[in-house]
Amino acid sequence: MLRSIMVPLDGSAFGEHALPLALGIARRAGIAAHLVHACEPPRPSRFRNQPAGMAPEAERQRGRAYLASLADCLTDRWDVQIKTAIVDGPAETALRHYALEHKCDLVVLSTHGYGPLSRMWLGSVARALALTLPMPLLLTRPHGEPVDLLESVTQQPFQRVLVPLDGSPLAEQALEPALALGQLVGAEYTLLQVIEPPALGYAPAAYVAGLDQHVLDQWRAIAEEYLGGVAERLHNQAIRCTSAVVFGPTAGVINDYARSHAFDLIAMATHGRSGAARMLLGSIADRVVQTASVPVLLYRHPDHKG
Repeated sequence: MLRSIMVPLDGSAFGEHALPLALGIARRAGIAAHLVHACEPPRPSRFRNQPAGMAPEAERQRGRAYLASLADCLTDRWDVQIKTAIVDGPAETALRHYALEHKCDLVVLSTHGYGPLSRMWLGSVARALALTLPMPLLLTRPHGEPVDLLESVTQQPFQRVLVPLDGSPLAEQALEPALALGQLVGAEYTLLQVIEPPALGYAPAAYVAGLDQHVLDQWRAIAEEYLGGVAERLHNQAIRCTSAVVFGPTAGVINDYARSHAFDLIAMATHGRSGAARMLLGSIADRVVQTASVPVLLYRHPDHKG
């Protein structure tokens, strides 16, 4: 059950691409959205003649004015309770503390921007949050022009959700937050298991054809039996669910399948059977996030130490 959402904002139009997703979810769930701006301490310049960074108090004032203006613009049109906050310190640490202190159940973040959070995914902020947050992290990448926050009010939460699984209980932990989001609108789910044969590595999927067909059939049967069991549990909860097994490079198959089958969300755990942190730092979730055409929901269960 969702109780509140946090949206980190850096003051840029690209950072605001997370708002339609967050506000649409908040409105459907009837919960508050926390818009949070992190004021990081200035870093010493390596160059003597380089101007000093903005003073901390000036940065806080600028952040407050930005958030207040944004909240005034959005509150009435979106019919959502909006709270704003300025936090001090390194972005990932300050944001995590705020989310924990205010018991936020979901963090929604745009993966590119130009302010204090401009490092975003590749620069470690989103990655650090994905590794340490005990609540789900929903990442979206801006496409094209800056989002029109007033026109996008009609945007609906996710209707078709893809959940990659690898056969492990850890990977299945993505189901809980995915169901919490999708059930707001009665979403349909597809459980996807990608089989990447050891001999295949990251070669093109066509190389699978050269493997022994009997072995491939056995792998497929095992995967289908596993996915069928998970799907049955969901069916017993009156959740619409299908499953699929695909051979090929894991990250590429996930994104290609999501794109070709018109999914609007990919949900995955940041740890899987392949070892501590591999689903995140070993490039699978990393690659999915970098190249996905739809938002990605990442979840690291708080009890899992990796």
